[in-house]
Amino acid sequence: MRRRKKKNAAPKLSDVRRQRKKHLDEKSDTSKDTANRLFSERKFERAVEAYSLAISQDKKDPTLYSNRSAAYAALGKFGKAFNDGETAVSLAPKWPKAHFRMGYAAERSSRYDEALKHYENGLSLCAEDSRPNPKKSKSKSNSKPIDSISPTPTRTHLKKLSDREILETCQRRVLRCCRLLHLESRIETDTKDPFYNMVRWLKEGGSKFPNLFMRRYRTNHRGVHALRDLDYEEEILYIPLKFIMSSLMAKSSSICKQIAEAKIQPASSHTWIAAFLLSEKSKNKGSFFYPYISILPEKFPTIPLFFGPDLLKELKGSFALDRIESRRQHLKEEYEMIAAKVPEFRKFSHDDFVWARLVVITRVFGIVVKGQKTDGLVPYADMLNHKIPSDTGWCYKDEKGGFVITTTRRLSMGAEVFDSYGRKCNHRFFVNYGFSLDENPENEAVLRVLLNPGDPEAAEKLSILRAFVRRPADLQAHQVPCRYDQKTKALFGFCRICALDRKEIIRFSSLMRTSQTQQDFLLIDGVGPVSIENERRVLGIISKAARAGMEQFETTIEHDEKLLAEGVDNLNLRNCIVMRLGEKKVLKWFIRLAEKGSKMLNMSFFRFRYEVVRTLYEDKRFDQYAEEVIEPLVKRERAF
Repeated sequence: MRRRKKKNAAPKLSDVRRQRKKHLDEKSDTSKDTANRLFSERKFERAVEAYSLAISQDKKDPTLYSNRSAAYAALGKFGKAFNDGETAVSLAPKWPKAHFRMGYAAERSSRYDEALKHYENGLSLCAEDSRPNPKKSKSKSNSKPIDSISPTPTRTHLKKLSDREILETCQRRVLRCCRLLHLESRIETDTKDPFYNMVRWLKEGGSKFPNLFMRRYRTNHRGVHALRDLDYEEEILYIPLKFIMSSLMAKSSSICKQIAEAKIQPASSHTWIAAFLLSEKSKNKGSFFYPYISILPEKFPTIPLFFGPDLLKELKGSFALDRIESRRQHLKEEYEMIAAKVPEFRKFSHDDFVWARLVVITRVFGIVVKGQKTDGLVPYADMLNHKIPSDTGWCYKDEKGGFVITTTRRLSMGAEVFDSYGRKCNHRFFVNYGFSLDENPENEAVLRVLLNPGDPEAAEKLSILRAFVRRPADLQAHQVPCRYDQKTKALFGFCRICALDRKEIIRFSSLMRTSQTQQDFLLIDGVGPVSIENERRVLGIISKAARAGMEQFETTIEHDEKLLAEGVDNLNLRNCIVMRLGEKKVLKWFIRLAEKGSKMLNMSFFRFRYEVVRTLYEDKRFDQYAEEVIEPLVKRERAF
């Protein structure tokens, strides 16, 4: 006889456990689905919370820790991302993705040796089908799994990756880490290098540049590189005020107070910093700035001030020779003036002073501190090399109490990080910094224009010129670029007065007398075109001056271009060739401007318009001259 089953019998303990586990699994699945959706929507903070809830319900699922690691990495919390990756590895040691999570977090924390180890572990496991599947019996989730999502939250990575894609990603990451770890020229890893001590000194004092490192290319030539991918407008360097050797700090020093008490007014604020630098250098290791001073170059072999006769001969015809001699004489006079009135300064030699001034001019930044303009030497920031356009912008931030550099574009890991020394003519780069740019649109040349002493109207023209210029009015040396800008307009204004005929002199003088404010005649660049005939004579004067400038050089443009194409091993010689070549190209442009402009001045207005349209954009620099000068003249005098 079969027994009747009792109603409301107590369930077995095993059944209770099974039901509870099923309930928790379903609840965990729901939390994971929610977290995956939030991650895909780039709501990373909420995704972290959802993953944490799922983990509290199932602490044995490695994919949850892997996914939360990705979310933490997307938020920039790489320490927590690493910890979750480590937990995932402990739960699934043969799962490549877990090792990848640890590697990525270590890499983004600049721990490249650790990153390399974890990436290589992942690579070794990629061939195996070891993806964890702790809940095979569960129903499929409706949302896309995130356990294969890259930790970088970009659109291309928010997808499920195949094992092959994981393999390729790890391989790329390994190569990137190796490229940095195996750089013999990485300065920060060499404890014997003076730069190592400077970096440690800066970091211990609160400076921050965790994603930068310095590389040595050759002796006395270094650069700053990115330790990881850098985002747009990312702050990459911070140097507190106490590390900045500014002119404000210098003026409060003993040596600079003595200079001020002697009533010496240096021509440049650089002199204050140079004097302070020499004073601090004499203290040796007793100076707070010793770690910085110890990395400064002892010599400046690429600065033309120290060139011998053989190199200076290569600059024959270049106005750079005048600038070099002027700089040499100015430094000599300034040193002698200070040494004569400040006894303590005499312990520094003239060579010491020149060294200090060169340190300043090659490294100084112009900054504003609490509303006061000042100059300063900023350690580490002064190691960035020049490029236009630059990769960075910099300023002093009062709210942070320090100097800050920010990126102006995205930079890839390992790329050199550049600053810009500004748009300058090559002679300034050459004389001040010791380098020349092969292609520099800011290059200039000097055109020397003389008022013909045999001109019967010379006296009246000289009288007019004296209303505009303070320098000797009969001879003008104009340093001009190859475009019609303010400097070039001053050259043309001078030449227009020199080219006035009798009738034009009377009209011009009358216009000056009747002008009430004379605002247009305060500067020589305000002298506009007078007439077609006058402008034609002007172009003749400019062409003659440019050809005379070309004749001062012993080599041709073609000769210099051939030398550079064949290669010049001596860096200083190469800079000399690039310097003089740039000037000759500017002179050649003015010769062509004169030829082309003269032809257009002979055209009718309609022929001129046709020619302008035909040659438009061939040379935008000439187009500006044609638009501002030739067109108004031809339209006024040749329209009908």
